[in-house]
Amino acid sequence: MSDAFKLATVSSAGSPRFVALVLDDQAAAIDAVLPHVAAAQKAPLASASVLGLLGQWDRSFDMLSAAAALLRKAGLQDQRWSHAVAPVTALKLHAPIARPPKMFYAAINYPRPDRPPKKDDGIVRRPYMFEKTASCVTGPCDDVAKPEGYDDIDGEVEMGVVIGRAGKSIPVARAMEHVAGFMICNDLTVRNFRVPGELPVPGPDWLSSKCFDGFAPQGPYLVPRQFVPDCRNLRLTLKVNGETRQDGNTRDMIHSPETQVAFMSSQLALEPGDVISTGTPNGIGIYTGVFIKAGDLIECAIDLLGVQRNRLVAG
Repeated sequence: MSDAFKLATVSSAGSPRFVALVLDDQAAAIDAVLPHVAAAQKAPLASASVLGLLGQWDRSFDMLSAAAALLRKAGLQDQRWSHAVAPVTALKLHAPIARPPKMFYAAINYPRPDRPPKKDDGIVRRPYMFEKTASCVTGPCDDVAKPEGYDDIDGEVEMGVVIGRAGKSIPVARAMEHVAGFMICNDLTVRNFRVPGELPVPGPDWLSSKCFDGFAPQGPYLVPRQFVPDCRNLRLTLKVNGETRQDGNTRDMIHSPETQVAFMSSQLALEPGDVISTGTPNGIGIYTGVFIKAGDLIECAIDLLGVQRNRLVAG
């Protein structure tokens, strides 16, 4: 789309983080462009962070669209903001939202290789969700420390849904009205965290296996939903050292993004900046027996949303 733009949180040569409007492969600091947008001159946006923009997302999107149109019309090298424009490759990319208020991840939301979905399967009848903490968030190009003593590390490429309008008990038919956009999430997991017989109850230990520092890479971009024509038809892949481990399409989800938004909002109010990571396709190590080792490069890619490149390093 000629009017498409992406949002990124970036820094340059050790500078404080700032929000950039990304057009193709160029990034412009929005604080350098927004003062030249007529509407923003009267009522400035809370533009210091993506979370601030999400807090008034409907207005923010209109302003950012106007800023993108101005950049295209006047040119990125216009003297009013040329000092604040750089290639994305010259900047450090951080997670779009430094600390999302809440982060929910979907389990078993694609058909499992060992069990196709059935009508009488309870997991198919409603979403199966767990939570990660905001302290797990890391950037799309950052190293991730492997927890000492654990070797079965799994990666899971997922499409993340970012909330831009607060809501409670949101109907499925209106769920997308509450979505600001999409980004790549990687649900890193320690598969051998729980030793058989060490706890008195059965089932997975989601908190202990998934909530390590750095175990939620996000980004590189937040792409507004208006520029993703069909979020139910996006290819998503995960590669390790160039070898494809996962290759799926969001059309194969058991529960749609809308259903997941509605389901979570039936339990608690959603707020701007909340993230719902919508599940991962086949190919994860828990089924293949092939895990990620220290030194491996993990690449997660989703159509229209960009690419993450995180290296797992010795803790």
